[in-house]
Amino acid sequence: MPAALIPLIAFLLRMLIVRIIIATGLTFVSFAGYLVALNKFKEYFLNAANSMPGDIYNLLLIGGFGTGFNYLFGAFSFWVSMKALNKLTTVLPKG
Repeated sequence: MPAALIPLIAFLLRMLIVRIIIATGLTFVSFAGYLVALNKFKEYFLNAANSMPGDIYNLLLIGGFGTGFNYLFGAFSFWVSMKALNKLTTVLPKG
């Protein structure tokens, strides 16, 4: 009887490994895409900040604009990481 289960177990393990590889690849590709978008957004922000007059830029920094933007970038990075982790963990069976 156990010898009959070996092909079934091998098939199930093969399918699980294939699902893990596919999910890992999709997760890395989507995470890399999000990071490219985040870096492009940072470039746009830096270009806009560099084109401002110095006095206005200093007033914005005194008001906490830089800290707020850091919070925004950090929150977006956290959201991207959680999305990638959710994609990766949906492959494994729950139980």
